[in-house]
Order: sequence, then structure tokens, then C-alpha cells
Amino acid sequence: MTQPSYIHAPITEAVIAINFAAPMDAAGIEKVNDKFSSHYPQHQRVENLKVEVQLSAGQTDTPTTAIDRESGHRRSSSDMTQLLVLWRSAFVVSQLAPYPGWGEFFQRFARDWKVWKRVMGFQTISRLGVRYINRIDVPLSGDVVEHESFLNVYPKLPDVLGPVGAYAVQAVLPIEDIGCKLTLNSAVVPAPILGHASFVIDQDIAREIDLPQSDKGIYELLKEIRVRKNKVFEACISNRARELFKR
Repeated sequence: MTQPSYIHAPITEAVIAINFAAPMDAAGIEKVNDKFSSHYPQHQRVENLKVEVQLSAGQTDTPTTAIDRESGHRRSSSDMTQLLVLWRSAFVVSQLAPYPGWGEFFQRFARDWKVWKRVMGFQTISRLGVRYINRIDVPLSGDVVEHESFLNVYPKLPDVLGPVGAYAVQAVLPIEDIGCKLTLNSAVVPAPILGHASFVIDQDIAREIDLPQSDKGIYELLKEIRVRKNKVFEACISNRARELFKR
């Protein structure tokens, strides 16, 4: 089945992320960061702080706290729409709106991945994921927007509770034929356009077991995920929503 091509695709961000089984040497991350300066002239250091609190069964005194601090680099193009984030444990390529299409986005990922591997060498991959965030802006015609007229993902509540003003729902589903897991989020978000209500369809499709380690295998899996994410999105919206993207 051929997927529709929209004049105004509602994609606000597309992400391809690769996580590694073990963190890499900090000096190597500094070196590879410099290699991307021509493609991503804007640069800032970033920090990821993880805090774990452990309380043993029956323990009543102070819990054990572990803090893991990871530094990385966030690079972007001059117009701030193309992003690259480098961590000791992850390699992330992102595209903000306007989305240029899968072909251009995938080619940029492949280009950057080759640079990364040339400097960092082979590293065992522990997770490969693709995330697409879509924002659907619906013109207001009254005080309440019937989200079920535009979306097929929304909460089901008893009628006695009245109309839903805001919501957030999440579903986690297996995609067994490609060995992946889908995490699907939908929510009401602040509308950036006057006279509109905005809804998000946010999907993350990832594989964490039996991962390909070769470039060929990685690229093939990414293309399979791309086909599936299109099908998921089409299943989540109605024809009324599709009309919004064709205007």
C-alpha cells in the first residue's frame, strides 16, 4: 500500500538514535566531536544527570543514592534544524521542522554514522530506535474540539464526566515481525497558532534484542522501521486530519 504524501507533513521532529552496550572513552568523544564542526557549526556541551535511589526491603533509614553524570556534545546546523547529539553511550541524529523527507534525513544519518565509525571504530550496539513526533493543529469552531474526529488514539471515558479538555495516553506494543517495540504517546499540547487546538502523535519504534551490528543490517532495519512508522501514523489519524495536511 502506497503511503500518502502530504503538502504540509505535521512532523515536528524526527530522530534516529543508536545506543551502545558500553560507554566510550571521553577523549574519543572529544575527538569525533571536532570532526562534525563543518556540518554542524553550532555547538554546546550538554550534561545528562541520572539519579538512582535504592531502599532495601525493610530498610527504614537513609536510602542509598547513586549519581551518574554524563557529559556530551550537542551540535546543530546554522539554521538550528539539523541536530547531532554525541554521548559516550549514544549517537543521535535529529531533524526539526521543516522535515525534508526520509531520503534526505536517512542520507544525513548515513553520512554522520560513517564519520563516527571512522573515528570511534566498532562498538557493540544495544538499541536502535526511530522516533517521530507529529503535531496536529486543528482549527477551533467552539469551546471543545472533538479530538476523536481527527485522531484514533484518545482516552475513553464515561459520558457522565463530560467533554475532555486535555489528555495524555501511552501504549506500548510489540511489532513482532521486525523484532521491535512501539511506544505510542498522544496528548493535548499548547497550540502555537491562534484559534487552534494541538494534539501530538509521538511514536518511538526500537529494537533492543538480536540487533544488527553491520552497516548493511542497520540500514535495512531503519528502512523497515520507517515503513512501519508510516503505517502506525496513518492508523492513528482520520480522513478529517489528512485533509488538514493537504491544505
